[in-house]
Amino acid sequence: MACPWRSPHDQRVLGVGAVVAIVLFSWWRGLHLTTILHRRLAMVRRQRRMTRQHRRPATEARIDAKATALLRIRPLTAGTDWLPLPVIAGYLNRYGIRADKIRITNRDIGTDRRTWIGLTVSAADNLTALQARSPCFPLRETTQVAARRLADHLREIGWAVSMAGPDDIPPLLGRSAHETWRGVQRHIVQGIGDYVAAYRINVDDALPDTLAAIRSHPAREIWTVLEIARGGTGRTLAAACAVRTGARLGGTVSPAGLIPHDGNHRSALMALNPLSTQWLDGHTNPPSDLLGRLRWPAPRCMVAVPARNHGQNARPRSA
Repeated sequence: MACPWRSPHDQRVLGVGAVVAIVLFSWWRGLHLTTILHRRLAMVRRQRRMTRQHRRPATEARIDAKATALLRIRPLTAGTDWLPLPVIAGYLNRYGIRADKIRITNRDIGTDRRTWIGLTVSAADNLTALQARSPCFPLRETTQVAARRLADHLREIGWAVSMAGPDDIPPLLGRSAHETWRGVQRHIVQGIGDYVAAYRINVDDALPDTLAAIRSHPAREIWTVLEIARGGTGRTLAAACAVRTGARLGGTVSPAGLIPHDGNHRSALMALNPLSTQWLDGHTNPPSDLLGRLRWPAPRCMVAVPARNHGQNARPRSA
């Protein structure tokens, strides 16, 4: 009874059971070991797939069940510092068109900021509206109409809004970018490159403070994304960000409230594209007053200074 595992067979069974228990229940940096192994294998497969795709021309998808129209927004007058989030969120269901989601994206490099609003429409959610317009289901045209109506509304309350497309979006990563566990390395020139990492942001009462900490974080480039969608019990929110730095990212580089997409950064960064139809991870029902308390910063007002100084200091002509 002192040694119940007497035979070599019993000892092998014990060893296999111990290994299985370790694999199934081990944690590292908040992730199960099985999750880490799965992400490692997926990362290797993505690298191989990107290499094959780089060797052959890209082809468009044959099925387009969702479409996104993109707006670029900036204030017309100085002193307009925050986007009207409740107005924008109201276009989740307006004029008979139900949006799948609305995404607001800021890209900050130093003091330069660009802001986009992406409105995504799903064909499955708008069959009646699409059939009323045409038997051919004009999904992209319907999405453009919804975006133009939002743009007109924003112009009426003092914003400059224009339609945007893929060529207006700076790339977060290129085909040659190399994915690692903690980020994606890109722009490698003579051994020097920068690193981009994607994070999910907790949506809770601390979200305004978390966003403020992200914007003040020292980085070469910061993308922050807020996504508003329709859930079964009301609106849902999700938030994410991408941070570009000049050094390899460590485990303590991010502000509190961020969850790194370790082992899945490339896919997460691709999903941050303002034109992406994919939902962000982490959608949840927010506190009832959270959207009203959020302050989403707008770009600086780009107002041309009139040329009124010409001749101001010049001497008057003599009679």
